[in-house]
Amino acid sequence: MISLPGSGSELFNARALLLGADRLRLFHWHKGRLSDSGVIEANARARADFKSYLAARPGEPFYLLADMAEEEFRPETVPHVAGADRKALIGRKQARLFGPAARVYAERQGRERGGRRDDRLLFMALPGRGVIEPWVEALLAHKAPLKGILSTPAVLQSFVRTLPGIADHALLVTLQSVSGWRQTFFINGALKTSRLGRALPPGNPPAAPALLAEIEQFRRYLSSLRLMPEGRPLDVYVLADPALRRALEQERLPDIRLHCLDIARLERQRDIKSRQPTPCCDQLLLRHLFRTRPANRYATAPERRYARLGTARRAIHAGGVFLLLCGLIYSGLSIINGLGYRQAAAGLANQADRYRAAREEASQRLPETALPPAAIGAAVATAAGLRQYRATPREALALLGGALERFPDIRPAAIAWSHGPVAGAPGAADNAGGQAYYAQSVMLNARIEPFAGDYRAAIARVREFARALRALARVHAVEIESLPLDLSPGAVLQGNDGAAAGAAPFALKAVIGAD
Repeated sequence: MISLPGSGSELFNARALLLGADRLRLFHWHKGRLSDSGVIEANARARADFKSYLAARPGEPFYLLADMAEEEFRPETVPHVAGADRKALIGRKQARLFGPAARVYAERQGRERGGRRDDRLLFMALPGRGVIEPWVEALLAHKAPLKGILSTPAVLQSFVRTLPGIADHALLVTLQSVSGWRQTFFINGALKTSRLGRALPPGNPPAAPALLAEIEQFRRYLSSLRLMPEGRPLDVYVLADPALRRALEQERLPDIRLHCLDIARLERQRDIKSRQPTPCCDQLLLRHLFRTRPANRYATAPERRYARLGTARRAIHAGGVFLLLCGLIYSGLSIINGLGYRQAAAGLANQADRYRAAREEASQRLPETALPPAAIGAAVATAAGLRQYRATPREALALLGGALERFPDIRPAAIAWSHGPVAGAPGAADNAGGQAYYAQSVMLNARIEPFAGDYRAAIARVREFARALRALARVHAVEIESLPLDLSPGAVLQGNDGAAAGAAPFALKAVIGAD
């Protein structure tokens, strides 16, 4: 009867069926611990017990690990293509090599160094459908999620990379309880070929010579395939118990460097508690399988549909939990922000109450007035206008003083300054809205001194002074109000050549800084 101690239906459990040609062994991975059913004969009764076991525990994921002598390895080269072309090319190649019914997996192992740089592929085929199919059908009948069908060499390819100090060309020799001694050859960690030998009696000293004979036979096979460099010894790594290791150390073979790896020590390093010393490496391989969870190699898509459905279901559950957590976090942040806004609103309401009380207190202290609110508003607007258009004579006097410095013979007698709307100021023609234009007006009454009686020169001097004022940047207009000599048609000219020279007075008006 198939039974596993401690096997339950908790999440993240896993199971594996180590399947040989006529024996099997069922393993269960539960909370990081490995348990197994022991070696069972693969007969009709075992299949019936297996179905009963699946009916009791159908939900946990399952791996099927096959260890069969019929597994084939064919190195091939194919053109370097991608996408659908590559898939079609590999499909035709594997159908030609193994037929349409075989379970085939193609592993890419680099590219050729010269020529077209074709892809190097290792085709691995797992025949024996009559051995595997009954167990797969039982899994499908009970809707057990089949994660994948693998072979022992595929797991050994990943396992050998965890062993320290492995040579570039290495032959790994392992014993599986359901099949026998297997020899697997690697180059730089890449699987090249594997062979399942005869079932030799483990732990018995007479088994050492027979095992070494198998290794020597396989070494000659590797040399015939030209997988070993010429004249280089083969490094052989044997997973052995102490009794087998002592027996092997007494034997010597030419062209072979033998390395014995203690299984008990490797198990202790990986926290595996074996019930008794054994040269079988089942526990090591299955623990490595459950730890690494390698990708499927031989199972078809319909055979893995329940595993994919389980993965999708877990992804949906994880997404739902994630969305729920995000919603809770967002709701919590919203509540915190709402509390903050509530406190801020309360503070603003208190501040508004204080301002309202202060306004009422200030209004009570104001004197009573009979003026209507409209008059008060007009007064406020007038005060604002006065603040906007206020001006001082400083700028106008500075401009005028600068101009008078260049004309020392012009002596000012009186200066009148005003500020207000100016007709004809720049931009007044464009004032469609009736806006007033304000500027500074300066009325200058002056005389030319000394004056020798030459009115022509005096008039020219006044006009030169007016041009100098117009040239200033802030002066917009200059008008001569009167000249030293009245030249208008209605004026009466009279005088005496012998009379003494008098003053030459004149007046002009300048518009400065129109807004």
